[in-house]
Amino acid sequence: MGAQAPQWLLTSFVDAMQQIGASATDTDLQNEGADLVERWSAPERQLHNLRRLMNTLTHIDEIASSAHDADILRVAAWYHGAFLNKALEIKLGGFQANFASTRCIDHAHNRLTNLGVPEEVVVRIDELIAFLTRHRAPRSDFDAQVLVDADLACLSCSPQDYKKLRCALRAELSELDDLQFIKARRALVKKLLGYESIYQSPLGAAWEDTARANLEVELARLDREKAQLCAAQADEPEESDESDDADEIVEDTTTTTGTLIIKRRSIKKRPPLHSPDDEVTSTGVLPPMIADGEDGDEDEEATSSLESAVESLDLPTSD
Repeated sequence: MGAQAPQWLLTSFVDAMQQIGASATDTDLQNEGADLVERWSAPERQLHNLRRLMNTLTHIDEIASSAHDADILRVAAWYHGAFLNKALEIKLGGFQANFASTRCIDHAHNRLTNLGVPEEVVVRIDELIAFLTRHRAPRSDFDAQVLVDADLACLSCSPQDYKKLRCALRAELSELDDLQFIKARRALVKKLLGYESIYQSPLGAAWEDTARANLEVELARLDREKAQLCAAQADEPEESDESDDADEIVEDTTTTTGTLIIKRRSIKKRPPLHSPDDEVTSTGVLPPMIADGEDGDEDEEATSSLESAVESLDLPTSD
C-alpha cells in the first residue's frame, strides 16, 4: 500500500487528536499523521503495516460502544506502531528489555506533549500502548480491553485470510530460522488457546469461536512441523560448548505476533541487567504486570508484541 494513505485516514487521525485535546494546528496534526503513515508503510512491514492499522481502527469502531473514550484508543493504536522491532534489530539493540515497546511509548509521549495533548491524556496513552504490547488488559480496564481485542481481531478471519496472515508474519520475521519461528509461534498459539477467553470485551467475544478454530488448526500444523525439524536436527552431530559462562535455555515463549522471547538461567551468576518488577522508559515506569485471575501467569511474564525486545536473545550469525 505504500505511504499513499486514503484521505479519510489522515482526517480521522486529526479528528481523534483534536478530540483528546491536542492544541496544535491542523497543519501540524496532518504532518504528524503523515509521519506515522510513513512509519506504518515501511517496506519490511509485511504484516504490521498500514492495512493492519486500518483494520485495527475499523475493529475499534465495531466494538467502541463498550469504551469510554474511543478516540484515545485510536491514537494509542496509531502510535503503537511507530516502531517495528524485528529479531535482528533486537540483537543489535543490545538485548534491552521491551526495547521497541519503550521506544514507541517514548515517541508517543514526546510527540503528543509537543502537540499540546494534556499530560493526563498522554500518560493514559502511554499506559494503553503498554497493555497493547502485552496483548492483555486488566479486568477493570474496559477501554484497554477494547483496544487489545481490536488488535487481536485479525485472528478471527476466514481460513484463507488466516493463511495469508501466517505467511506475512513469517516473511516479517525472516531473521529467525524455521525452528526458532515454529517454537516461538507454537508457544504463543498455545498460550492464546489456554485463555478462558481470548477476547475480553463484551462485543469482542463475537470473534472468539472463529479465532479459536484458526489457532487450533495452526497449532496442529506447528506440532507437525516442529516434530519434523527436531527429528532432522537429532540426526546432526551436536557441538560441545565448554564455556564457563554458558547460558542454559530454560523456557522460550513468544509474543502474540510471533516474536521469540527466550528466558535464560546463567550458569555463572551475573548481576541483573534491570529490575525484575518495573519496566522503565525515559518517560517513566510502565504499568505493573497484570495479575488478576486466570490471566496471572501470562501477565507475570509480561509478553509483548512484535514491537518489543527480549531480555536475552542470541540469534544465529547467519541471520
